[in-house]
Amino acid sequence: MRMVKQALAGFFLLIGLPITLWAIVDIVNPATDAEQRAGAGAALAFFGLPSTALGAWLVKDLRQNQQQSSEALLQQQEQLFLKILHAHEGSLTVIQFATETEMSLEDSKEFLDQKAKFLNASFDVSDTGAIVYRFPM
Repeated sequence: MRMVKQALAGFFLLIGLPITLWAIVDIVNPATDAEQRAGAGAALAFFGLPSTALGAWLVKDLRQNQQQSSEALLQQQEQLFLKILHAHEGSLTVIQFATETEMSLEDSKEFLDQKAKFLNASFDVSDTGAIVYRFPM
């Protein structure tokens, strides 16, 4: 559905913008006679503005859906983080977190660093040399 909306938004903008620009230039041009201005006004009213408006509305809707899905994903990540943190009694390594969330090691480290700053976590180094994040419970 998202790809269909993207294609339709592109189609309507591709059709509407040139017609709108052409019609405005014809209407504003002092060398254009009254009959051509009337035709340009009709083209603008029936084809240019509706197509452009529909394309812009579809783009706006796609952006809103993207933002909502990003927020939902962040909330899911937050809940998963809290469950994993509770299961490990407040102590996590990057590898543990990456394994349980199926995130990359880089993303896991960045996520844990952000949470550590926000939650005032401490850091320890295990016997194997891994950094252990200790979150207050």
